[in-house]
Amino acid sequence: MNDDYLWDGSGPPDPGIQRLERLLGRLRSTRNAGEFRVKADAADLAVVRWTSARFLAPALAAAAAIVMMVGATWSTVRVASPPSTFSYWPVAAIEGRPRIGSTALVGSGRLSVGQTLVTDAVSRARVEVGTIGEVTVDPDSRVRLVSTRDGHHRFALASGTLRAVITAPPGQFVVETPSATAIDLGCAYTLHVDEDGSGLLRVTAGWVSLQLAARESFVPAGASARIDSALGPGTPRYDDEDREYQDAIDTFDFDEDPGRRASALRALLARTHSGDAVTLWHLLSRVGEPDRAAVADALADQVAMPAGVTRDQVLRLDRDALDAWWNALGLGDATWWRKWRLGNW
Repeated sequence: MNDDYLWDGSGPPDPGIQRLERLLGRLRSTRNAGEFRVKADAADLAVVRWTSARFLAPALAAAAAIVMMVGATWSTVRVASPPSTFSYWPVAAIEGRPRIGSTALVGSGRLSVGQTLVTDAVSRARVEVGTIGEVTVDPDSRVRLVSTRDGHHRFALASGTLRAVITAPPGQFVVETPSATAIDLGCAYTLHVDEDGSGLLRVTAGWVSLQLAARESFVPAGASARIDSALGPGTPRYDDEDREYQDAIDTFDFDEDPGRRASALRALLARTHSGDAVTLWHLLSRVGEPDRAAVADALADQVAMPAGVTRDQVLRLDRDALDAWWNALGLGDATWWRKWRLGNW
């Protein structure tokens, strides 16, 4: 390998490095990393915003991509082996005494397909998801193991909160809720569901597809999406957005009054800045036709429309055109994801 290409891209391309660039590049962040100012006086501390979600998201996404690559390689190595089958997941009490069905869990045990794990106000549990990761079930939660086999693991969260960390190729772990389905795309996330079916998904690494019928949200690291008990997934937004901006998204998504929704959309378009492309991309398919051109213009101001994609295609909500524009955000390959899903779920 020529080291010049590795360091500054000036030498002959190396196929291995190019493959890493393609895999990791899909998850790079398009958002501003924020301030990094150091005062002239060395005794003074710098104002550094390195702990913000926008700064950490690229590093977390890159780590998730590496995990996905390792998982994909491992799957390839194992292709000649017969598929593994599971009938249960190991579970351990972290605090208190969770229940599996009517039986209190003391220490560790097994959660079999069809069984329900329940935590009360003072108990938590840790569940091993086959060989691909683990789920922490927080207090006052109810979860059920729907199915599990090699490459396909399905959980159901009726209410409460779970925290998932998955180290496997995308799509192997799915969580059903009363109002949406969360499909893991190589990531870590927290999912909360209220008794009425509403909830919140917050992603800390990788990205998650959140869907109900034809309504779908792609939620990248550092972002979240609300879940409505009737409408399903809301529009994703980065968690470091101010409260006014996030409230405007919720009003647009879920308010039944047309006037308030229109006012919220105007506020969103007026306040958009570098890094809001994820929100704008989702708004394209959620606004009415009269407002779509304004949303497309706002998105184009941040991320240029890809070659081969026309404005007319976008305004007609052509799926291939929209996916190509999503891919240009550098957060994941939607085209690949849709083809994979059709063949696997």
